[in-house]
Amino acid sequence: MEETVMKFYESKRKLILLMVGCLLFVGAGGYFSYTLFQEGSILIALIMLLCGGFFLFILTMYAKKVATGHPHVTLTPEDLELYVLPTEKINIRWEDIEGFIPYRMHSNSFHGLVLKEEERYAKLMPNKMKKLSRMNVRMGYPQYNIVLSHLKQKNLLIEELEKRIVETHPSESSKTNGALK
Repeated sequence: MEETVMKFYESKRKLILLMVGCLLFVGAGGYFSYTLFQEGSILIALIMLLCGGFFLFILTMYAKKVATGHPHVTLTPEDLELYVLPTEKINIRWEDIEGFIPYRMHSNSFHGLVLKEEERYAKLMPNKMKKLSRMNVRMGYPQYNIVLSHLKQKNLLIEELEKRIVETHPSESSKTNGALK
């Protein structure tokens, strides 16, 4: 296996554009909820306030990603480091990765990691992400996913994943270079 460490970062320009979009939705949610409260439409105003709060949460997540500057994925000789939250990473041993499943959802590309010991890695998931992770598993998607849509060098990452998974599991090389279909 290669002795190199490779880091894959998200495009800051895309993240900043998403932050601007979120900021617009937070402002619109706040403005419309205030206007609707004034008119007496409390239920719709609360819904708009919740929508604005949701986009505020997403905005803070993107802001943390930009501020911390951590890579989204790091490939080391021993493991794959995946930042599931802007400040929390999970180290997944190469031996525990059986393959990956490429899929698209709502115009976003993902590579779901198929793990041997999902229960062990489920315990490592940060509390903020456990509920979302359980929903992914119930819908048939893997617990840990690499979001490719915002990455700068997605093709290089896919090539490296294929190489490293095949090197770790040489008997599975017939599975389209590590990708499970």
